[in-house]
Amino acid sequence: MQTNPINHILRWSLMALVCCLWSCRQPQKDPTEALPFSNDGKSWGLVKTDGTVLQPAGSFGQRPSAVVGGMFSLADDEGHRYLYDISRPTQPVSRKSFARIGHFFEEVAPAQEETDSPILLIDKRGNEVMSTAQYPQYDIALMHNFSEGRALFATADGKYGYLDTHGAIVVPPIYDRAYDFHEGRALVGNTDNKGQAGYLLIDRDGKVQCCIRLSQVLLDTRFSDGRLLYKELHSGHLGYLDKQGDVSVYLPDDIRQASRYAWETATVQTDNGYGLVDINGNLLIPAAYEAIHMAGKGHPALKKDNLWGMVDDKGQTICRFQYDTIGHYYAGGYAVVRQQGRSFFIDRKGNPAGGSTYACIVEDSTASRLYPQCFLTEQSPAGTQGNAPSERPGESDRMSRENDRFAQGKATAKAGQTEHKPSLIERKDWRKVSETNPFYQEAVKVVSGNLDEKDAGNRQMILNYVEHLRTSYTTKDIDFLEQLFSENALIVVGTVVHSSQKETGYLSPAQVVYNIKSKRQYLDRLKQVFQANRTIDVQFSDFHIMRHPTLKGIYGVSLRQGYQSDLYSDDGYLFLLWDFRDETAPKIHVRTWQPRMQADHTPLPENEIFNIRNFNLQ
Repeated sequence: MQTNPINHILRWSLMALVCCLWSCRQPQKDPTEALPFSNDGKSWGLVKTDGTVLQPAGSFGQRPSAVVGGMFSLADDEGHRYLYDISRPTQPVSRKSFARIGHFFEEVAPAQEETDSPILLIDKRGNEVMSTAQYPQYDIALMHNFSEGRALFATADGKYGYLDTHGAIVVPPIYDRAYDFHEGRALVGNTDNKGQAGYLLIDRDGKVQCCIRLSQVLLDTRFSDGRLLYKELHSGHLGYLDKQGDVSVYLPDDIRQASRYAWETATVQTDNGYGLVDINGNLLIPAAYEAIHMAGKGHPALKKDNLWGMVDDKGQTICRFQYDTIGHYYAGGYAVVRQQGRSFFIDRKGNPAGGSTYACIVEDSTASRLYPQCFLTEQSPAGTQGNAPSERPGESDRMSRENDRFAQGKATAKAGQTEHKPSLIERKDWRKVSETNPFYQEAVKVVSGNLDEKDAGNRQMILNYVEHLRTSYTTKDIDFLEQLFSENALIVVGTVVHSSQKETGYLSPAQVVYNIKSKRQYLDRLKQVFQANRTIDVQFSDFHIMRHPTLKGIYGVSLRQGYQSDLYSDDGYLFLLWDFRDETAPKIHVRTWQPRMQADHTPLPENEIFNIRNFNLQ
């Protein structure tokens, strides 16, 4: 039996899928006060970011949220979420429950009573301060959590504006794209009638501070250390703008990727690996590591031989290469690390702190403001019955999440290029799906009533997301794909290559060229494919969902994909490793592709098609 070469690729590359995202950049002051922890994966407690246990293990039957602004939320066994104050961590502050509750970066936070209900602002007693229903003229469908006293919102027709903490609209929805405030500025943009995109910097009152004069560039979503990362589309050169929109740093040509600044340093990538540059773009640490991120001021974390260590700003060792992950330092001066299946805190000298280890400590990138927390009003198709299987929140905002590894602001649009609008993941009534639908067999399982509620909810969400995944290639929806893949996703792509036709009239055997891509490389290539092809058609069949036998919330999705565009077509199998442990933001960690036909023109054997059993996730 012929062995598929993708097996060899994955054997040595799967373990590269680590939990710590090198791209995450810690803000100057992390507002997170406590994190959920567990010793058995079933019962939970809260540990403060200084290593002190706030609530012991076993205090909660469900995982609580991170504590921000003295508040956290917790769901009951039926999925109803309640608001809690850390001064009374066992009694909710109000009897009212919610489907979603945001972080209290301010005295108010976004919330929703139901996943399809209007977005609210609530105070720390759970009382409603405002409802987006009071603005029927705008039909607000999406809102970010607050950043610097402003909450970004989007209308159903794709226009963006900002609310203040009282719920008043301070910037009306007049922009085609917009991002969160940071360092007193927000990046906004509009597209003219020729399809050309322009960008502005506005202050918190909506006043224009300057225009971005560069064209044909990708822009980061926010300033950090007074710098805004950009990338030239044609040359690939990277640099940083100042708050006047002028180029302040131009990086060397050999740098392929860069992060935004944190503590006046930025991570860069060359063909040789990852390194670190100072505020002026000068090399501080040679580009010779597998990954780098700034754990804290003067504390770069380095990855070598698949293990993490840390040095100080003078290059002196703080801790040797021994950890599976190193997080960032919280305001209390401690960082979470993971070693040999246990999580614990270390101090700024690299010494274990707190005296305890845990099976897991769950860090929340939205609580640390590394990514925006989003609230979405889901839309149901007309006529959907109310007794369909429950579905939990799926945050699919199609607005660019703050991608710290690379500036993911929109590229300057070309004439005729599709302009994307906020995406709402449609909740289909899977009881009515026809037998000809590729998802029919899995839909039957979901509506059968033989699955537990949480599993059924996850599977229904997978069905909705996978259908949107298929259409995202047809509609060239790069924004949706941007948010769907995790930052450290392992993506294996393949291209079927045929040599020239022989005199006999037969084609020589097909060859498959495999490549391992990072998320950024994959999406950058997709952008080129989308521009080069007028039409792309993707069809799914042979669809199967498999739940991981021991890890809750981890699913493997296998399917056959037929791909056809103006310039290329193929037929093969996709495998998607899907993570639903964060119910508000499902992520794909692994995407593989295999051709349906082997070189000898025989179908790929069933036992060679990848599924979740091929992955060691322990």
